Amino acid sequence: MSGTRMHFVEELQSLRNQLLHMGSLADAMVEHAVQALTEQNSALADDVIRRDDEVDRLDLQIEAECMRLIALQQPLARDLRLVGTALKVITDLERIGDHAVDIAKIARKLARDTFFKQLVDLPHMADRVRFMLHNAMYALVNQDLELVERVISADDEVDDIFHKIREELHTAMGRDSNLVVQASYLLFVAHYLERVADHAVNIAERVYYVEKGSLSQLTKNHKN
Repeated sequence: MSGTRMHFVEELQSLRNQLLHMGSLADAMVEHAVQALTEQNSALADDVIRRDDEVDRLDLQIEAECMRLIALQQPLARDLRLVGTALKVITDLERIGDHAVDIAKIARKLARDTFFKQLVDLPHMADRVRFMLHNAMYALVNQDLELVERVISADDEVDDIFHKIREELHTAMGRDSNLVVQASYLLFVAHYLERVADHAVNIAERVYYVEKGSLSQLTKNHKN
């Protein structure tokens, strides 16, 4: 391997590491936002909101690095797909950070409420969503197509949990009009978590594209 190629390979690994760092930060924001909600911890919610600036900074930093690699290294084939995918992935991660902030803001609004029931399903949903995000990011870094399939399969479970939560909250609102505001906020939280899962699926699908150059077989497998 020439010195130039070796340097480029090192730069691509550095790019993967930056993506993993951004993904870890977004994941921690989701974890702590839901924790702030369940523990009614306004200080923790504020911390999640502050960390959004770091996610935005990484978004810009990685975007600039991708553009530099394209301009100076002129990558071809799989390398170009990887750099292009990185540009897409940071958008998904930035949106995940935004959803964590949305949940944290709801946590602040409900910090002094008495919940009409113990929050169990939302933390469970958050755990499954974060499992998807973990696997999607590690699939990206390690080129692991088995993890890609695992992420896509897990999305069905998250959808089932979301539908269960939505039905329960709708029933509660219909039973007691005093619960409408609180239940509506909790439904928003479930929706934000469902969107995080969608972004994890996006990341996983892009890993498949990097490795295979197409999504056609992945789509076929998922339908089956």
